[in-house]
Amino acid sequence: MNLYRRGAASFPLIAAVVVACGRSSTDFGSVGVHEIWYQQQAGVGRARPAVNGATVFFGTGDGQVIARNVQTGAITWSAKVSQDAIKGATLLARANVVVAPAVFQTVGLDLQTGRELWRYSAPPDTVGFSPASASPGTVIDSRIDADAETVYIPAWGASVSALDLESGNVRWVWQPGKIETDTARSGVFASGSTGVRVSGDTVFVSLWHFTNRTGGSSEGWLVAIDRVSGGELWRVRLPVGGSGVMLQSAPALYKNLVILHTLSAKTFAIDRSTQEVSWDFSATNATLSTLSSAEISGDIVYVDGGDGRMYALQAGTGQLVWSSAFGNASARDLLVTPHNIIFPTGAELHILDRITGNPVRTIVQPHTTDPLFASAASYLNGMVFVTVSDGAWCFEDP
Repeated sequence: MNLYRRGAASFPLIAAVVVACGRSSTDFGSVGVHEIWYQQQAGVGRARPAVNGATVFFGTGDGQVIARNVQTGAITWSAKVSQDAIKGATLLARANVVVAPAVFQTVGLDLQTGRELWRYSAPPDTVGFSPASASPGTVIDSRIDADAETVYIPAWGASVSALDLESGNVRWVWQPGKIETDTARSGVFASGSTGVRVSGDTVFVSLWHFTNRTGGSSEGWLVAIDRVSGGELWRVRLPVGGSGVMLQSAPALYKNLVILHTLSAKTFAIDRSTQEVSWDFSATNATLSTLSSAEISGDIVYVDGGDGRMYALQAGTGQLVWSSAFGNASARDLLVTPHNIIFPTGAELHILDRITGNPVRTIVQPHTTDPLFASAASYLNGMVFVTVSDGAWCFEDP
């Protein structure tokens, strides 16, 4: 499934000043934001950059992880970790380790040097078939998470693997096994997880599951796993059906609620104590698939409504705060900064005021004829970092 909208090959070059590397003098008027730096890098990497201190880490389209200085974009180190693009949804920098999900493997690197510490393949992505037809569980668009000692890796299969951050040693692997809605006479239909969130002693998992072998009918699940043992605590089937990969998001956490946003733009808040749906939300005219998770800031949760509008809801009740038209569908997760909400729709990056929802900017990146915004954005001290086609870009949060 192609998750990108690349735009026309003849897309016009817009920047007033184009630079191959280093600090740019591109002014505010040329693209609508003040550029801090732009650096070329190979191809298209999907992973949200990870920021740690004075370094920001990018994934590339040729399987590299590149550590860059946050102020200039200059390379501190680079490491080739895969023959494929870095296609996980997030890079993670934690406890002196950078974790990079590529396609079939997840790699841990020393944060200071880029030296490879470990490499891991998730369990096979097919169950109930001959070993010859199984491949490692893919981590494409996986939203990994970690605490101080352990990284949690969701994969197609479905599975969640808990690895020691420093060594990569497997602490436990959770798999759902046969699900009650399987209709297969033998084996188990396809399942996958693309999102985890760790909170205290619990890891919350978003899970999709085919209820027929072609994927024409599917369902979504929220699963709670004991962080230490990997034992399943409970699971909840979402009260809505779908088709294909129904969940392309990670759980969001607010007090006692776990909030999940589906590919069809339906949002559910589930009470982690009772496993009951506390509230749900869907826009009346939703027709678009949304590739973003729900994002929480303070008492507000932000979701793409699947109707060309962004919605701000009270996280505790689901009550509408505001909605704002942007005319498309989010192609990656949302970034919420102290001032704005920033998200790509493919060839454009939209910036909305966090408090009011008013449009602030709609921008294109000025350094290529292929204007793709490939990743979700990251933020540090007024700077926004985003992976673009053939480059890494940093600009001021307007």
